[in-house]
Parts: sequence; structure tokens; C-alpha cells
Amino acid sequence: MIPMKNLVSIFALTLIAGLTVGCASTTEIKAIRAEATEAKTIASNAMDKASEAKAIATEARSVSLATEEKINRMFKRSMFK
Repeated sequence: MIPMKNLVSIFALTLIAGLTVGCASTTEIKAIRAEATEAKTIASNAMDKASEAKAIATEARSVSLATEEKINRMFKRSMFK
């Protein structure tokens, strides 16, 4: 699924290219489609990296919470001594 922002960017790029060129030749249309395909690929790669970063952040948060809990337990034990 391509995010709406990327679709808008691709549409704007295509619209600008169409208005600038006027009647585009088949070669120009193929070039624009190639650019759009490349933009989709880049967006997909960015989404994959963002998902990976989110997973890493979630794991780090989990480890942080576990560490905080251990520290709190050690502090409570030291207070009872």
C-alpha cells in the first residue's frame, strides 16, 4: 500500500511534467513512468526501514522498562535492610 503522501507526490510530478511538455511523446511517457516506478520503490524501501526502526524502538522500550523494574526492586530491597 502506497501512502497518500507518496501518491500525491507522484501525481504532482506527473502533472508538472505533463503541463511542461504539453503533448508528450511515448518516450517521454515511458521516462515519466520509470521515474514514478522508481519513486514507488524508494517509498517502499523507506517504509520498510521505518517499520524496522519501529520494531527496534519497541524492543528497546521493552528492555528499558524491564531494567527500570529491576532497579526499583533492588531499591526497595535496600530500603528494607
